[in-house]
Amino acid sequence: MNMNEQIILTGRHEQIRDLDVLPRWDRSLVDYRKYHQYVGQSGIRYEMTMQATRGCPYRCFYCDVQNLTPMHRRRSVESVFDEVKYLHDMGVRKSEFIDDAFNVNVNAFKAFFRKVIDSGMDMNFYFQSGLRGDLLDKEAIDLMVEGGTKSMNLALESASPRLQKMMGKYLQIDRLRENLAYIVEKYPQIIVGLNAMHGFPTETEEEAQATVDFIMDVKWLHFAHLHNVRIFPNSRLEKVALEHGVTKEEIEESLTMPYHIIPPTIKLDPDFSRKLRLRFVYQYVLSPKRLRHVLRHQLAVMNEEELIYKYRTIFPTHIETLDDILRLAKIKREEIDISKMPKADVPHIVYPKRTQKAAEGALRILFLDASHFFSADRSNEINAVEPPLGGMAILSYLNEKFGDRIYGEIVKTGVDVDTMEELRTRMQSFRPDFLMLRTLTYYKDFFVDVVAECRKLFPDVPIVAGGPHPTIDPEDCLCRAGVDVCVIGEGEIICGELVGQMLEEGQFPDTQMLQNIKGVAFRSDGQIHPKAVVPNGKKATYARYPLWVRAGTEKAVNV
Repeated sequence: MNMNEQIILTGRHEQIRDLDVLPRWDRSLVDYRKYHQYVGQSGIRYEMTMQATRGCPYRCFYCDVQNLTPMHRRRSVESVFDEVKYLHDMGVRKSEFIDDAFNVNVNAFKAFFRKVIDSGMDMNFYFQSGLRGDLLDKEAIDLMVEGGTKSMNLALESASPRLQKMMGKYLQIDRLRENLAYIVEKYPQIIVGLNAMHGFPTETEEEAQATVDFIMDVKWLHFAHLHNVRIFPNSRLEKVALEHGVTKEEIEESLTMPYHIIPPTIKLDPDFSRKLRLRFVYQYVLSPKRLRHVLRHQLAVMNEEELIYKYRTIFPTHIETLDDILRLAKIKREEIDISKMPKADVPHIVYPKRTQKAAEGALRILFLDASHFFSADRSNEINAVEPPLGGMAILSYLNEKFGDRIYGEIVKTGVDVDTMEELRTRMQSFRPDFLMLRTLTYYKDFFVDVVAECRKLFPDVPIVAGGPHPTIDPEDCLCRAGVDVCVIGEGEIICGELVGQMLEEGQFPDTQMLQNIKGVAFRSDGQIHPKAVVPNGKKATYARYPLWVRAGTEKAVNV
């Protein structure tokens, strides 16, 4: 960026307070058959995602949700139930909630499950995140199970009261412990996971060990994760880390590091961190006694593909078959009963068909979700795929607002297109007038190459970026990737204003017009189409996602 060049932020756009006024996601905008080839984030296939709330009322310093959606809001119980029924009538039987804080309103949470129970629907629900474990009680847990919940993932982060206060989470640790004990004893068939983090600024070895001890004391957890703390740009955690000796360079280096590698941002003794992780994995996760107990329940809920996915997220080696799991746990196949393992049957889902056609003269909008590597760049990646919900939300809103004056399509890298050549062909075929791109920080280098390809093909087409990474680090997207505008936070209304001005003025808003739109960031030099710059003038080297690698782990069994 030039010395005289600045990033202009126009302030926050007011968030949508009543989520019920938004149109239901148009599920015909994506081809779910492509996505159902993969397991979702919850480790299941043939699911469709739901969202009952936006935002989170808590202010944990490591989380970027407060930047995306600072205010917590929820849809009405009736609205959420109606959409679940809509999915059920399509033939969907598995639904994953992607909320950040679904159960903050305890009464609404319970009311939803009562409504599901009263309806008699045979839906299965999965919570990869979004449940605050200390806000649950026995009644809520009972309703969840009776209402069809099959798995839930809860968050501990740290068992240290000092760190809980420091990070702003203020988790009631004893209450979480009680709820976990209740679930694993009364409902051993519910797939319960627990997330924790390692390497907070100022974290001591004693505090790190206390977190691991907390997990290991919950005897029958199905899946437990010990993640490295990841520091996102412009977060409160970044500020705290910088105050305690972490450098900007170390933060930047760590952002795209594989998750099995201890990043330079963790200042604990690397040998301590390595041994802590290995002992946790081999003494708890791979404990034959624990595995014999949980596997018999897991085998009644998940097929082999789903089971392997779940174990690969925590195992320190490559897992390809059930036998790999048994081998590492030193369990013989004849010691377990696999006869009840469900088959990977394909459900009869009536997928919605897109009926909208591109009207003559319609503004052509391509929404490109660049948050998944191409196959050639993810040889060891845990290949979970989620549909581009942000694209569906925004295009559903724009279609309702502008009708046939616009025509949009959604493309996700690694799914709809799996090479840069396929992306190029798809874009040339569509001929966009407007490009909307989304990405995550983990894919930011990949994003640079994608934007460069877009700019090469369509030098005069405006490129707007949104989602987590453009929101938390607009400078990287504007100056390194070379997009024209970043949407900060919630995108429906902001994108509606950009599209509205293009329809009325016949061109993308100039810098003067952009200053009147709340919730955007752009370059002050007035260049709407800067040249994308790839680091060192070479193809970016992307991070891989093999949570662990085989090398060195077999020797660690006896640690």
